[in-house]
Amino acid sequence: MANTATAEHIPPPEPAGPPRPWAVLGTGPFRNLWAATSLSLVGDFFSYVALAWLVLQLTGSSLALGSVLVVQAVPRGVLMLVGGAISDRLSPRVTMLASMGLRVALVAPLAVLVLSGRVQMWEVYGISFVFGVVDAFFLPARSSILPSLVADSQLEASNAVINVSSQVSVVIGPPLAGLVVAIAGTGWAFAGDAACFALGAVFVLWLPVATRVKTDTSSEEKGLGGQILAGFRYAWADVGIRSALFIIAAVDFAANGALGVGLPSISRGRFGAGAAGFGIMLGAWGVGATAGALAGGMVKRPERMGGWLVGVCAWLGLCVGAVGVIPSLLPAAVVLGIAGISTGLVNTFGISWLQRRTDPSMQGRVMSLVMLASMGLVPVAYALSGAIADVNPTALFLAAGGLMLATAAAAAASRTVRSI
Repeated sequence: MANTATAEHIPPPEPAGPPRPWAVLGTGPFRNLWAATSLSLVGDFFSYVALAWLVLQLTGSSLALGSVLVVQAVPRGVLMLVGGAISDRLSPRVTMLASMGLRVALVAPLAVLVLSGRVQMWEVYGISFVFGVVDAFFLPARSSILPSLVADSQLEASNAVINVSSQVSVVIGPPLAGLVVAIAGTGWAFAGDAACFALGAVFVLWLPVATRVKTDTSSEEKGLGGQILAGFRYAWADVGIRSALFIIAAVDFAANGALGVGLPSISRGRFGAGAAGFGIMLGAWGVGATAGALAGGMVKRPERMGGWLVGVCAWLGLCVGAVGVIPSLLPAAVVLGIAGISTGLVNTFGISWLQRRTDPSMQGRVMSLVMLASMGLVPVAYALSGAIADVNPTALFLAAGGLMLATAAAAAASRTVRSI
């Protein structure tokens, strides 16, 4: 059998004029991807809120809720690389359709079970596991399909629109899901999740059907495991991709610990602001990230990504370290908002740069490595940060900021990294 991989239709011609992020919505294929992505994000929040509430209704145990979330996180992390390889092997479109269809096929019956009052905890664990599997296949496919749907110069604008939509979904998704649970119950929230993914699958179905292009023959002969290893080798051989993965892993490890564990600690302790203060600081970060993502689609991309990444990494380190010593809530929120702008920019410019740099036949595998670098160390970050914050929250922020600064210094010391 011929060795092939999938790639979508030829993107539209390069547009003239200054970048306008919203202009990409005039492109039919991107508009369909954006609609499918937005629906999946809203569905995710429906299931997250409904699952948490259902577990507490059934057991009244926070420990049970934590175990359900672990059951979801494990397959997402373990299978992420498999999802990227499958996306390259079949096509992102087919992978997205299959994962969304699986979710609908299992969540809809769960909604019926909840509405009828017959649901049991083993079914909740099962559906949580499926959520993790779906994420592992859907997320790399969603990121890897974009370069084939839009012109090269529209990558930043397209990623900006998707990133802004992600931030907006954080604002509207949980309150909407909570309202449904409060008014109609958890069963209807699960039904809403199934409806979002079913409608999203229709938009994915409208995406262009894949064409076939040649890929690495040696890796396909070795099967799926060989293709995953080929993805590792490809990323490691490219100094730009390799450096970006290390930077992502270090920065996200530090940021997840500081934000997820450190912010609640200083809000409750130093600021005496409780949950409201925590919400204000997270909201400031989110507003900054939204503004940065939007700006990333409107301004010219950096000429040299290496030096720019070093600068952003150092800036984030200074901001995170500063939050650890700022004595009051409002200045801390301002600093977090400014730092958030940087993250919004890097999520737009950095992902676009990686998509542009990666060979089409390797898009799924490289995107899965990016997501693994970003999310794979989250449990370790939470555990270590909790231990540090329990002794001294300020030390946690200083350690997180110091790790980011050390990463920036190590990257800056490499002439090769600075020049990419």
